Amino acid sequence: MKGILYPNSNVIFAAQDQNPADVPQAKEPSTATNPLASSYGKWEAVENSALALTEAANLLTIPGRKCSNGRDVPIKNADWPKLVQGLRDAGMMSFKAAQAKNQDKILEAADAITTACSNCHDKYREKPKLADRCM
Repeated sequence: MKGILYPNSNVIFAAQDQNPADVPQAKEPSTATNPLASSYGKWEAVENSALALTEAANLLTIPGRKCSNGRDVPIKNADWPKLVQGLRDAGMMSFKAAQAKNQDKILEAADAITTACSNCHDKYREKPKLADRCM
């Protein structure tokens, strides 16, 4: 999941202090490493990243998904749907902020992403031993 969540959340975090509309397109936009400077850059990149976060929430509910230590994702735990919904809501908040091209709303959305990620990580990921994750 970090292959979806981490880079896409960083696009939203970058939009907090750098207006995506002001990011110049890369010389070779189709190979740009900065999503904001790519062919689908600027605010569109923020919209796309927000939608990726929203869709990632759906992936976290698929039976058989594994945590990094090989344990099953705890989809049967009572708190799991609420934690996943927090990510979904934060993603949609980010999408709406990007559609509005509003950096103040991006600040609020980035805070919601941070909270959603922390809520889950505090419970299931941040463990002294890798083997204890997802318990």
